[in-house]
Amino acid sequence: MKCEICEKILSVLREPLRGAPRGMVTLGSGREVIQHSQCKDHQQLIICALGLDFSRLLAETPTMAEKVDLIEIHKSPANAGAIITAKIPKYPQTPKSLSALYIVENADSYDSYIRGRILDPQWIDSNLPRLWKTSCDRLHEGICKNFSNEIQCAITPVWLVDVWQQCVVKPPRNCSYVALSYVWGDHTTLQAMCNNICQLQKQGSLSTNQAVTSIARTIRDAIGIVQLLEERYLWVDTLCIVQDDELHKYVELAKMAAIFANASITILAVQGENANSGLRGFREVSQPRHIKQAFHWLGNDVRVAQYPIQADGGKIELATDKSVWKTRGWTYQEHLFARRKLIFDGDSIRWECAASTWREHTELSHELKPWWGDEDIYDLFGSSIPDLGVFTTILHNYNIRSFTYPEDALNAFSGIASALSASFEGGFVSGLPTALFDLALLWLPYERLERRTARYPQRQHCLPSWSWAGWSGRINMELATDFIRNTPKHFRSEMQRVVRLTSWKYHDTLEAPGKHIHASIFDHRQSYLGTQSQCPSGWTRHPTLETPKAINEAPDPRSPPSWFYRNTRHPELDFWYPIPLPNVGDSFPSVQALYISCKTQRAWLSAAEEILPNNGYRPTISLRDHAGIWAGVLLPHDKLSMFSKPHEMPAGSIELVEVALGLCRDITSPWPGLIEIKHHDRIKKGQWYEYYWVMWIEWLEGVAYRKGLGRVCKDVWESQDRKSVDLMLA
Repeated sequence: MKCEICEKILSVLREPLRGAPRGMVTLGSGREVIQHSQCKDHQQLIICALGLDFSRLLAETPTMAEKVDLIEIHKSPANAGAIITAKIPKYPQTPKSLSALYIVENADSYDSYIRGRILDPQWIDSNLPRLWKTSCDRLHEGICKNFSNEIQCAITPVWLVDVWQQCVVKPPRNCSYVALSYVWGDHTTLQAMCNNICQLQKQGSLSTNQAVTSIARTIRDAIGIVQLLEERYLWVDTLCIVQDDELHKYVELAKMAAIFANASITILAVQGENANSGLRGFREVSQPRHIKQAFHWLGNDVRVAQYPIQADGGKIELATDKSVWKTRGWTYQEHLFARRKLIFDGDSIRWECAASTWREHTELSHELKPWWGDEDIYDLFGSSIPDLGVFTTILHNYNIRSFTYPEDALNAFSGIASALSASFEGGFVSGLPTALFDLALLWLPYERLERRTARYPQRQHCLPSWSWAGWSGRINMELATDFIRNTPKHFRSEMQRVVRLTSWKYHDTLEAPGKHIHASIFDHRQSYLGTQSQCPSGWTRHPTLETPKAINEAPDPRSPPSWFYRNTRHPELDFWYPIPLPNVGDSFPSVQALYISCKTQRAWLSAAEEILPNNGYRPTISLRDHAGIWAGVLLPHDKLSMFSKPHEMPAGSIELVEVALGLCRDITSPWPGLIEIKHHDRIKKGQWYEYYWVMWIEWLEGVAYRKGLGRVCKDVWESQDRKSVDLMLA
């Protein structure tokens, strides 16, 4: 008699890769699948998925069965495995992915699914990385090694490791090289320094007994794997950046995006906790690995391989639980720019490129496409159109990463900033794009933030409170650029509009006179929006009647202009006004400045009731004036210990400075809208809601520090006793 649960599992395993997936198939509760069933075949498989030893079935089953509400299985289109998930009472809304199943032996012939492989538990097939590389070269016609940013393509490292001659060399022109992305941790390793760089260039210098023992295992293993790939050169930061040459180091860090983008292959040591963890599993190159796998028979004639998995966003892979590599700031940009990746994770390897994903535990298939959630990000690096929405996505993911030295937050971002300069004219000041500086300064906490402090405060560092880099945690920009009128693709455009109020300067020191921050897109809006000024080169002006329908509202919807613009480089787009577009070859170095200044006005308001609960997400507080009239909202960046209980006014007021004007329709939709729009005490005046963007500041020794950001109703703010102030922010 056939087992119904086994048949359900087999039906999912046999689902063809092509075609729409069936979705989740219910196997039953823990009691039904494990305890009450008489079939030992699927019992063993499910218990193995739950991490139990089958020999302890009788002792453990009743307890475990009661802890599992529901066991389901579905076919993953990303990796072609049958994924077993379990719902437990503690997390009823989030099923946990347990393991992936693949057919490895079958009496029947099914060609529509991808088979699994039986792996050597200790050793990886040494020919596999080279097979993946040559298959990619042959089948993908070079698309996986292309990088759309022409400037970045021309950048090369100063030093490479020659794995044939076992020394550091100047890279030959147009040479192919492999890059290594790994976690340093606290482990010491041989580093290129001013006093040994000449010695490291001598042939065999990296293969001496002293060098072998002083080079961290991950780097030593990578040298061997480069040879398995039949490549000659390796880029690794410790040996290819002279660590005590500050000028050289600064220049090379700014090139990091290009170094990884131009690498033929990047080795990602995702599993490693530090530089000595190694790249396990290659005989005569590295230490043995210890991969977990199990095999089961279902229906008497089908052999199934089972592997533990981890779910990471939309990806489901053999992966390391709580990978240190995935939490580090430096590795974010390395992964972001790597074009072809050889990934060491979960004691297994896989290959990811622009066209395919290949895994050690499955047969080679050209139908498995990569899980590519960053298409818009990659487009941004090759575009001359600045997209603040995509920039926000990058920051949202980057700013939760950790650093051994928190003061490295901007250094580790410099490679990304360099690549983004192809679209953000003028570059960046402490992580904020200068072309949209007034708007970018209005970043908001997405969750409760934590102030970054330097590990070595006595050394020079740049962690300003006014920049996202001065805080750790997810941030958001609920604003978007307003220059796009029509576009064939999605381009973030929100209902809010921002009007510049002041002019900013940046300062390297408190005594420095400061340099003007040229927010060029705001300048262009002022010069060209709704005017008939002579168009910049490459731009043409057109009456809106030519194409009456506009996807995105005008910068000021209350008085839409009679003209729009087109650019010869982007004929598919309509613009409300011309914007400065960087030319190929333009270079905009990033500036790290601790101070910015402006002339503005300030007032004092009281922080009142909490609008949104302080539950780990960003808290939101009502602002009221001295008479208790509702004024607006405040979004503090960190803890709320200074605030009172709901609806109780604190004894003191907080100082706020105006930094921009805002405007939006006075409606509760479309999403996301403003938090305060629905507040019952807010004064409503017709179709439009006008407000000031205000920054909560505190002073220390004559310098102001940002503590939060808020919005105050225009009429209420202008009724306050405002005072002019020369603001110096650090």
